Amino acid sequence: MSHQVRTKTRTETDPPAFNLRRLRAALDIRGGSVEAIARDAKLSSRHVWFCLNHERRPTDRLLGIIRAALGEAGWAFATGQTDSLQDEGASDAAA
Repeated sequence: MSHQVRTKTRTETDPPAFNLRRLRAALDIRGGSVEAIARDAKLSSRHVWFCLNHERRPTDRLLGIIRAALGEAGWAFATGQTDSLQDEGASDAAA
């Protein structure tokens, strides 16, 4: 008997689940906003909000722009991978 392992394609992969309060906190630390993300992505802020609220599927490009705006620590915090938010740009941050 042959068993095939089926992998998910891009259209079957679930986008990350954002906690909107955490996302806003991570953006605030870096001086960013959803509106700035929308401008960088050349999309409407309404579309970005729909994506963040799981009402639309974000593209890989949009997810990359969000990740860049949040930084790695902010991304991990906003997506629930960690419960602490570190300011990556702080002068006392560990190198």
